[in-house]
Amino acid sequence: MRMARSRNSNAGYTEPMLRLVCLFAFAVGCSKDGPDTAETAPITGPTHTIWSGWNHTWDMLSHRVSVIDVRPGPAGEATSGILGGDWSTGDTWSDDVNHRVHQQHVTGSELRAETGSITLLVPPGGITTTVPVELEDAQTVVINGFAINTDTEQTADYPSDYDPALGYTSRGFAIGAHLTEGGDVELTVDVRWGPRDRDPMNRALAVAQTDVTVDYMVLAASTAIQTATFSAAQDLQHDPPYSDQSGITEALSWSGYGVAGITSFALFLNETDGGDGGDYLRSFGVEMAPMPAGAPPEHVSGEILTSSALELATMSMSAEAGLVWVPLDPSESHIEGETIAGTHPVGTFTVPFGSET
Repeated sequence: MRMARSRNSNAGYTEPMLRLVCLFAFAVGCSKDGPDTAETAPITGPTHTIWSGWNHTWDMLSHRVSVIDVRPGPAGEATSGILGGDWSTGDTWSDDVNHRVHQQHVTGSELRAETGSITLLVPPGGITTTVPVELEDAQTVVINGFAINTDTEQTADYPSDYDPALGYTSRGFAIGAHLTEGGDVELTVDVRWGPRDRDPMNRALAVAQTDVTVDYMVLAASTAIQTATFSAAQDLQHDPPYSDQSGITEALSWSGYGVAGITSFALFLNETDGGDGGDYLRSFGVEMAPMPAGAPPEHVSGEILTSSALELATMSMSAEAGLVWVPLDPSESHIEGETIAGTHPVGTFTVPFGSET
C-alpha cells in the first residue's frame, strides 16, 4: 500500500496532509498490522451420513414385491434395488424404476454416532428383536436404510409349486427402531402379504418367511432432539387404467440448523371392503427431502399406490412415520443434504447423483 509506506517517510507531506492520509487509511480498514486476512478454521471431525427417506415408482406397471433395497451412501451416490415378479424381470415383461434416495452428510465432532445392521428372518405376523448399544448418552436411533428379500429359506409347509424369488402381492411393510429404558435398540419389522389372482402364490404367501435387513444409527448430540409424528390415510382412486393416485404430504414445523431422521415407518394397504387381500404395487416410500445448508425439511410425505394398466382391487392406504430433528451449531458442524434420483432397471445398483443407471 503506497500511502501506508509513505506515512513512514514523510518527505513531501505537510502535517495536515499526513493527518488526511491516516484518516483515509482508517476508513478503508487499514491499520498498523495491515488488513484482516484471517479465515475461519475449517470444520473437522468424522462424517456421518443420515438417511431421510426414499421413493420407488415403477415406470409402466404395478408389480409383486420380491426385493426392495435402499441405503444412503457417500456424497454423490446411494444404493437402490428393486425386483418384482416375472413381469418386471424380463422373463415375461420388463420394467424400469424411478428412484429417489434422500441423505445428509454431517461433518464435525458435535454429533456422535454408532452404526449397526441386522438381518432378520421375518415370519407372518412380524418380529421384534433387541441389539445392544455401546454409545454413551445415546438420545435416539434412526433407520439408515433397509432391504426386503423374499428369496430366502422357507418352512416345510411352504408349497413346492411357487418360487419365493417371484415375490408376492403386498399389503405393505413397516420398520421401527427405538431405544429401550436400558439403552438398547429395539427393532420391530412387519411385512404383510395378501392374496390376489395367483393360486400358487396365495398358498405360498400365507406361510412365507422374508429376509429383512435393517441398518440403524444410534445418535448422541449436544442439544435436545426434537420429534414429530406423521400419520395419514386415504381411499385410493379405482378407475383403471392408471387411476389418478397420489400420496399424502404434511408440513413440518422445525426450524434452525440440523439434520432430520426417520425412527419408524409403516406403509399399509387394506381392501376397502375389509378383506385381507393384497395388491401389485406401483409406487411406495416415505420422504423428507433435505433442504440446502442444514435447513430443516419443509414436508414429509408417504405413499403406497397401485395405479396400473390393470387394477384388480379397490384399496385404501395408510402411511405413518416417526421423525426426529437434531439441532446442530453451524460453527461446529457442516451439513450437506442431497437427493439421489434417476431411473434404473431391475436389480440393485450403486446409483449416482443426477444420472440414470
